[in-house]
This record gives sequence, C-alpha cells and structure tokens, in this order.
Amino acid sequence: MKKLLLTLMLITPSITFAGWHHGKIELLGIGYDGKTISIGQEGFTKTDCTCYPTWSNRYCLDRSRDSFKDEYALLLSAKARNKSVSIHINETSCKVTAIYEQ
Repeated sequence: MKKLLLTLMLITPSITFAGWHHGKIELLGIGYDGKTISIGQEGFTKTDCTCYPTWSNRYCLDRSRDSFKDEYALLLSAKARNKSVSIHINETSCKVTAIYEQ
C-alpha cells in the first residue's frame, strides 16, 4: 500500500502540470503568413510543434479564441517588463490554451 501511495504521489505532479511551461518571453514574432503570432519562451525545448511549421520550436496564439487580443497584450506587457509567464499549450500543436503572468 505504501508503494502504491508513493507512486501516485510521484506521478501526480507531472500529470497536473503537463502542458504548462514557465519562464520569461524571449521572442514574439509574426509569421510569414501575416497571421501567426509566435512565442519563444526560455527553457522551451520542444521541436515538433505543428501550429506554424516554419518555427517548429515555438508556441502560437490561437486567433479563434475570444481572448486572443488579451493574450497578445499580456505577452507584450510581460516581454516589455521582463516578467515570467506560465503558458499552457496543446502538446501536439503547441497552440496556447491558457496563460497567466507570474
């Protein structure tokens, strides 16, 4: 029983925080298509993002979200003030699904 509880305690944090990435914004870019907002965040090492194949190592904002403009404003503000943000992404496409400033 103790081993089961220990195992559950060890895997719970990784499940809870899956998809969340924390750190300062290193780069904000607009893609060649003129539509994609691309985000580079310190410590992000994934290289197979599909939201904008030209930059497969960056997140993308999802223009279809109602909060798109607010998310972009939050990122610009955090970048200008050198603040850390936490970004939750879809791990397949790397599109942002939630964001907050730390």
